[in-house]
Amino acid sequence: MKRIALIALSTLGLVACGGTAKIAGGKDGAAQAFFAASSAASAGANRSAAPLDVTGSATWKCPEGGEASLQGFSVNVNTGGGTGATVNQSFTIKYTNCGAAKSAAGVAVYNGSFTVTQSVIANAGGASVDQTFKGRIEVQGAFNDFIDADVKQSVSVTGLSSSSGMVAMKLVGTITTSEGTNTFNEDVNVSAGGQIAVAASK
Repeated sequence: MKRIALIALSTLGLVACGGTAKIAGGKDGAAQAFFAASSAASAGANRSAAPLDVTGSATWKCPEGGEASLQGFSVNVNTGGGTGATVNQSFTIKYTNCGAAKSAAGVAVYNGSFTVTQSVIANAGGASVDQTFKGRIEVQGAFNDFIDADVKQSVSVTGLSSSSGMVAMKLVGTITTSEGTNTFNEDVNVSAGGQIAVAASK
């Protein structure tokens, strides 16, 4: 018999492979695990702030160790003639032993890559991000699972980089884990701070 075990926030060491836990929680669980990975894209969104960085790469330090590197930037800026601006960019996120999330089973370590197209829309009221993710990452450490994404995410820049509280985002597309493929066209609320659910046996 299985139960959904929610997050344990104890400090745990990172192990790149060998775990057996699975991502659980259906659509909500898949969205949560994906959001933990998508937080790395905040390093790209932050590059779009003035003065705009149009060269090089960026690194996101994962909350539980390891890192995600953002490389191969292609950038286009559209001021639109008003007070706001949109920065359109594409890049690849490579996760290297990235401790992106915690669970009752231990740390979820992400390896693999996503290709990302990102639009950062800034105006007097703040900034939001529309971005698409395509690719697959292995979820290791305490886990033996994966996240395969072909999905568009709309979220505020502050939400994307938040480390606590709840974050509202819209997802359109598919996110697949070992539980199956989940199709989204809806608003989703997730927990910031890299927290995911795990299927645990009694």
